Amino acid sequence: MISRMKKFAGLAVLAGLMHAGSLHAQVHGAQGYNPYTGTSARGATGYNPYTGVGRSGGEAYNPYTGNYRSGQNYNNTRTGTQAQGRSAYNPYTGASASVQKAYNPYTGRSAYHYSYRR
Repeated sequence: MISRMKKFAGLAVLAGLMHAGSLHAQVHGAQGYNPYTGTSARGATGYNPYTGVGRSGGEAYNPYTGNYRSGQNYNNTRTGTQAQGRSAYNPYTGASASVQKAYNPYTGRSAYHYSYRR
């Protein structure tokens, strides 16, 4: 009776390991273009089931104005840590700006950093 339970437990562990081996990182992306304005944009997102980390990002460019924008989001589902970043650039004024923010759920605190250049 106990040997059957051991065999059953061993098969259950083996099946669990086989299932865990089939986990793959998931990545999705999209890109768009507007022929009337010339504006293009693209975005992507990814998730790694082994680490629990998810990340997404996007960027946009307008050739008529030269403006460029981008952003990223980061999320770790195991620790709950979240981070974001954004940046923009205007070639006519030469101004650029960026900001980053991170949140730690264990302490309940968030930190940010920003910069602006003319």
